[in-house]
Amino acid sequence: MTTELCRSCGSCGFPMRTPDDHAGGDPDAEYCSTCAEASGTLKPYDEVVQANADYLVREQGVDLHAARTMARALLASMPAWQGRR
Repeated sequence: MTTELCRSCGSCGFPMRTPDDHAGGDPDAEYCSTCAEASGTLKPYDEVVQANADYLVREQGVDLHAARTMARALLASMPAWQGRR
């Protein structure tokens, strides 16, 4: 049995399984299409926090204030945001 590794976004940890999941549809992109521009450049921190918070509200029913706190904590643990903010 072979297992295929799935690359995760270096900004939010999202599993990037398909080309559309990667910034710009580039399978070599370090970040997902939510966290980065099509060029692969990270979007501003506040925009990424909001996008991740919106996901938590929409998909998990988390209160928006709590979702923002959770998103900030998540991003603080990710390589893209080490030493930032």
